[in-house]
Amino acid sequence: MQGRFSRHYFLRGAMLAVGLTLGHALAFSAPKVTVKPAIVPKAQAARAGSPNVLFIIADDLNDWIGWMGGHPQARTPNMDRLARMGMRFMNAHCSYALCNPSRTSMLTGIQPWNSGVAGNEQDWRNAEPLQGKPTLPEYFRQQGYTTAAGGKVFHASHGGPEGRLTGWHGGRRGFEQDSAWDVRFPGNGVQIPDLPVHTGQNFNGLDIWHWDWGTVDVKPEATDDGQVVNWAAQYLQRKQPRPFFLTVGLYRPHAPWYVPRQYFAERPLSEVRLPEVKEDDLADVPAAAKAYLNGGLHRKMLDRQLWGSAVRAYLASISFCDAMVGRVLDALESSPNKTNTVIVFTSDHGLYLGEKQRWHKGGLWERVTHVPLVVVAPGVTQPDTQSSQAVSLVDLYPTLCELTGLPKPQSLDGISLVPLLRDPNASRTTPAVTAMGEGDKASYAVRTDRWRYIRYANGSEELYDHQSDPHEWTNLAGRTNLAAVQKDLAAQIPQKWVSAFRTVDQMKVDSSPDGMVSYFFQSGDRLGADASPDILERAFDIEVIFDYNPATNGDSTLLSQGDARLGFALHLVDGHPALTVNYDGLRSTLKSEEQLAPGQIRVRCLVSLDGSMSLAATGLTKEVRGYAPFEGGFPRLPTEGLSAGASFGPLPAGLFPNSAPFDGPFRLLRMTILPGVTEDRRAARAVPVE
Repeated sequence: MQGRFSRHYFLRGAMLAVGLTLGHALAFSAPKVTVKPAIVPKAQAARAGSPNVLFIIADDLNDWIGWMGGHPQARTPNMDRLARMGMRFMNAHCSYALCNPSRTSMLTGIQPWNSGVAGNEQDWRNAEPLQGKPTLPEYFRQQGYTTAAGGKVFHASHGGPEGRLTGWHGGRRGFEQDSAWDVRFPGNGVQIPDLPVHTGQNFNGLDIWHWDWGTVDVKPEATDDGQVVNWAAQYLQRKQPRPFFLTVGLYRPHAPWYVPRQYFAERPLSEVRLPEVKEDDLADVPAAAKAYLNGGLHRKMLDRQLWGSAVRAYLASISFCDAMVGRVLDALESSPNKTNTVIVFTSDHGLYLGEKQRWHKGGLWERVTHVPLVVVAPGVTQPDTQSSQAVSLVDLYPTLCELTGLPKPQSLDGISLVPLLRDPNASRTTPAVTAMGEGDKASYAVRTDRWRYIRYANGSEELYDHQSDPHEWTNLAGRTNLAAVQKDLAAQIPQKWVSAFRTVDQMKVDSSPDGMVSYFFQSGDRLGADASPDILERAFDIEVIFDYNPATNGDSTLLSQGDARLGFALHLVDGHPALTVNYDGLRSTLKSEEQLAPGQIRVRCLVSLDGSMSLAATGLTKEVRGYAPFEGGFPRLPTEGLSAGASFGPLPAGLFPNSAPFDGPFRLLRMTILPGVTEDRRAARAVPVE
């Protein structure tokens, strides 16, 4: 194949391609990598008398709890016992009904629209607005507390069918903040113990890897949550030399709903009661609220008669979660820390079980934003009290600071719950606000003690009166007699969404008179298609330097632009450097036969105008060469933008299921658009692809 560009530019591109061995990359100026320190008030050592904190968080737990009344067959004696010990909040809500943005908001005290964190694949640790702002456990550690954690705290997952540490929507490590903890179970850098039965068993016949349910012949203490609880109980039994902040993350009732047989046996399938629904429930909601119906999941559940089976499995998982909570409470109550420990129990968001023909999470209705919240604060709360005021999980950070006598970081968006804890009859005027989507596509829900108002990104609205309509069956939006109510609620909608990403103007960009442009990125950068490097009919070179840990970054994507139809990704596949280029259904993947060794790594790749591609890396004995599915450079610009260190993108999940975000900073990430363009436009020609 002969390229249509001058010999001068071809030789220049060839020199770049072998730059790894010649050391050519050192000619580029690399920006200094810096880590912004957390900005906190002057540190003070936690006094010996400062209260401990026990923070228990469940996963995907809605209001199907005895004291919340969400389902008549819920059996939660331990959660009910905990609720009687202090104050239960009957009207608590998450800030975003997905795991990662909800937990990020709760643990940073910053609302999603002020952090820009809005998706489960988005690494919150790279969000620009969060740099220099300590998370809740990190702050307590800085203030002299011993911080310890077991289980899922920040976003993480079960690790897929192989129980992987990374990949599969975060893996068992997830977006862990290593600097937050003095003690970590099951080990440093790992949030969730390996599940004794991995997901993907297809017990329910739906063949959906992340959503399955069935009984497992495993003892409760041998499950992932059982291991976490056993460790936490042992920790609580010991008198600690300093006040502690102990977080217990329970993975249930998150799917897969694999729990020991005894919890399923509590409710025979024939006796399971389905959620109360209205046949024409969706008739009065706007089209923007019903986009999820296109997936057809609810119809599939009905056709296969699985609705009752799913409800039974979820209730069984809640019962199992309740048993785990009971073991933690038993350990605390028999420990020397019983009288001086603040307890918080909550969930990251709720879950749909067929209400409004919807399943899983997401959206802005009550079922998914409403969460359990109990606070027990010795000397502050009274036993068996409750508040009906609308509160948010973002309020927990300032609340715990006030309860423990620590100054509050200035970055917090939440409002302390202590006035409500002291006086169950107290009221507040600030509503709970939940977001879904991001940027100009963000939609919001506003919840007060009586009303839920929803405004979608396209301006369509819903309004529900919870005094007369707790199921949210009748949309009152647009009724003239409620115009003032609707206007007041609409005024609570955030006015802007702060991006989590740097703009191209904030990045280092070097250009030369001959048309060469070099971009210097950092992990977490994301540019829209209009702001991304112009790769139309241009050759380009990428160089990445990073510290490689096979356990966390064996399947990470380093840099990508475009999508599965048109784009490229420089990535790793089980430790093998790879370069994938897509063009209208054709795909070329260069992949080294050699694996990278741990340590500092430099990876270089080149996509030339003659259609050739090359890939080399530190420690590899051979440079990998091949051809793109076109010549003359990309024949048109990708419609999707550029991402640094993000998973998937141009990599189809079916071919690269373990794709993971890059975990950590890059020492250098440079993409150079080489000078010169093709002398004439020519149709792309397909070449053999791997």
